[in-house]
Amino acid sequence: IDMPEMTSQCEALLESRHIDVIEMDAASNTGVDNMREIIDSVRYAPLEVRTKVYIIDEVHMLSKSAFNALLITLEEPPEHVKFIFATTEIRKVPVTILSRCQRFDLKRLDAGLLTQHYGNIAKLEGAEADEEALQMIARAAEGSVRDGLSLLDQAIAYGDGKVKTADVLSMLGVMDRTRVIELFDAVMRGETQKALAEFSTQYEGGGDPQTILTDLADFTHWVTRNKIVPTSAQQDSARSGIEKQRGAEFAQALSVPHLARAWQMLLK
Repeated sequence: IDMPEMTSQCEALLESRHIDVIEMDAASNTGVDNMREIIDSVRYAPLEVRTKVYIIDEVHMLSKSAFNALLITLEEPPEHVKFIFATTEIRKVPVTILSRCQRFDLKRLDAGLLTQHYGNIAKLEGAEADEEALQMIARAAEGSVRDGLSLLDQAIAYGDGKVKTADVLSMLGVMDRTRVIELFDAVMRGETQKALAEFSTQYEGGGDPQTILTDLADFTHWVTRNKIVPTSAQQDSARSGIEKQRGAEFAQALSVPHLARAWQMLLK
């Protein structure tokens, strides 16, 4: 495939310095006066390209009066202007704005795909990375590439060029997955003393209580998947061998009502 030629316009766009692409953070420019500045400049044609582009990040942070001011321009925008709104809270954007926009929802990425992506980046950075450590980072990212990259960057610096499982465990304040499985086992067997002792050990070892509960909920979901769709669950590349083995064992031993009740209690 013939690649298009890189022009000065392309370089300016990639370096975020193009004069006809205006980016604004709505979190720190929430008022109607900020919108009026944009509305007043919309009438002027672009200087170097065919279209002037306004990018408003975290658009849900705009005040009601700012949205109303912007609505006038959105109803009859000039042909040479495009608006791009980005938000993580789509429900906070007024329907009057949504109805005048094309909407594109960015989905969370699969943990297996993220693990592979972070592994490739680690190689490009010349860093050695354990597969299990990358899986932990991918799970902690919860589908966000950017969050995972930040964690990977911290892990490379933390381990002086080596991303090791033990270092990532310490950095994230989480415990070894096998310890979480042991805690799950004790809880589901009703062995209160053993469960409390295991939880105490994990806490004293640096485990964050909220993270431990989140990991328990995640493992409960994993066992439920093994119960309902075992073939699909066992093909999950983001899970370790011990998780697949124990997940299948628990799925045989536990009923769906028990798993559903555990899930509800962990959420609460």
